[in-house]
Amino acid sequence: MVNTLSIVFMAISLLICFLLPISLTIYFYRKYKISLIAVLLGAIVFLVSQVAIRIPLLAIFGKQQWYIEMTANIYVLALFLALTAGIFEEVGRYIVMKLLMKKSLSFKNGIAFGIGHGGIEAIIIVGLTLLNYIVISAMINSGLFDNAIAATLPPEIAAKIKSTLIDTPTINFLAGGFERTMTMIIQIAFSILVLYSVKFKKPIYLLYAILLHAVVDAPTVVLVDMGLNVWVIEIFVAACAAVGLIYIIKSKSKFAKTEEVQAEE
Repeated sequence: MVNTLSIVFMAISLLICFLLPISLTIYFYRKYKISLIAVLLGAIVFLVSQVAIRIPLLAIFGKQQWYIEMTANIYVLALFLALTAGIFEEVGRYIVMKLLMKKSLSFKNGIAFGIGHGGIEAIIIVGLTLLNYIVISAMINSGLFDNAIAATLPPEIAAKIKSTLIDTPTINFLAGGFERTMTMIIQIAFSILVLYSVKFKKPIYLLYAILLHAVVDAPTVVLVDMGLNVWVIEIFVAACAAVGLIYIIKSKSKFAKTEEVQAEE
């Protein structure tokens, strides 16, 4: 049986994944009149760069000998995965902002773009997974999983699914919602950094975004591989989010000062 509290915590994390981006969009639209188009473009960039391009490419790479050999070294693999994530996502942001947001390159729309990007990521990567977990948990507890589903799966797969949901510490099911909250902050920070690069014609900031993206992602891959407690990993993510939040707060005045300098010139 899957612990009832585990299911409750799954539901809480699920609600965070769906309601956080929606709530942020509503709040910033009402208070600051952010561009809803920017929110949509941020979501599209993630869908195209990750779901449509990078993830299918990684699936293809997974069958290649060079990639299989690379996976033997977790540090090399982590760096590869982190850099490709940074390149695809940040270059995607840059291209879309440069081509489709020429007249709306404001600080508030950098936030909007990040909400869209981080929001769709939360829904697709974690939200839908948790929804699936909740459905399967209900089936396990009702006996339907063993009677109707397990029989259609290889025994080891069915056993692994049940073990994941039954044996995972209850509190760990809150990690998904917590992580997505932290990641939302990070995605907003990256969006503002790339927007600064586009708005003030400073390509070096795009490079900064790619490298910083890798700095966030690579250690996470290594920490997961080490089998550390999930909350140890979340502390690292939270630390990255704290740095991102400081940058977001400080960058507002940086945008204003740079705009004043350009106006004087």
